Amino acid sequence: MVKQPRVLYFCVILFCSIQGFLAVKKDVVFVVDKSGSIDQSDFDTAIDFLKDIITALTIGVNDVQVSVVSFSDTYNEEFDLNDNADQASLLTAVNGLKSSITTNGGTFTADALNYVQSSSFTTGKGARTDADPIVIVMTDGLSQNTAQTTTAADLIRSSITGSIIYVIGIGADLSSTTQELLNIASDPDADNVLYVTYFTYICNLVPDIAVKIDSSVSVSVAGDCEQTTTTVFVGKGGVVVTTTTTTTPTTTAAAAGGGGSNSVHMAASSDSDNDDTAIIAGVTTSVGVVAMGAAGAGMFYRYKKGLGPCNKVSSGIKTAWA
Repeated sequence: MVKQPRVLYFCVILFCSIQGFLAVKKDVVFVVDKSGSIDQSDFDTAIDFLKDIITALTIGVNDVQVSVVSFSDTYNEEFDLNDNADQASLLTAVNGLKSSITTNGGTFTADALNYVQSSSFTTGKGARTDADPIVIVMTDGLSQNTAQTTTAADLIRSSITGSIIYVIGIGADLSSTTQELLNIASDPDADNVLYVTYFTYICNLVPDIAVKIDSSVSVSVAGDCEQTTTTVFVGKGGVVVTTTTTTTPTTTAAAAGGGGSNSVHMAASSDSDNDDTAIIAGVTTSVGVVAMGAAGAGMFYRYKKGLGPCNKVSSGIKTAWA
């Protein structure tokens, strides 16, 4: 008579523990540059990038919540963390940014980050005490004041427990070694600073960002995403060796040695710890068609969701190929 309630109690606790393990509670704020240096079409490409990431995630009050803060001369929280309770609603809200936002003005990144620190992660805007806070900054240029921007990023880290900041730099005015990007991003820079030369290549970063938000998802670069595979190895003392492989629009992978002017980098080419860090990234110069075969290119699939903890993807895997 005594054992049954204990067994039942044990089963309930076990079930709740499993449910808690499977749930991925993340509060994610995208801080999106809308300054005048960004063409409207490129801004729309950035919005499509957000939609692709959201498509790969489980959205909900017990899973991932997303907010978007846009900025130029001024900043605006386009919607709060708890404004969209499911994926369909969130995708509609994000897609609406294409028509509601016009790019113009300067790059006042510090003001946007200060707003995120003071307001975005409050309970009134849907932040949860048991969710991990994540900030993802997307920008095509330096801010109006690097020192203020650095201070604002540091304040987020020091005042919001467990917060992490990722940075995506885009365009010729930046690089994977731009100091301001390194200052904004949480350590280690090798994991948290990403860079692409053009907006058209940002689709290659969908797997990286999605897995950073939820390590249980399995996401690959879309078949229509232009890409060149660039592997950067940072050795002791900051010695950098780069190898580039360009895929062609056929069913097999091309041989190594293609041009590398259009590329995406996963991090800075200098490592503050001077240790050996392998950095793998992908971008390309050709219109993406499903590529499979030689040189470990593997096969690209459109975003597929893992079914559970057994499907987790290692955070060390930085590209879509097998």
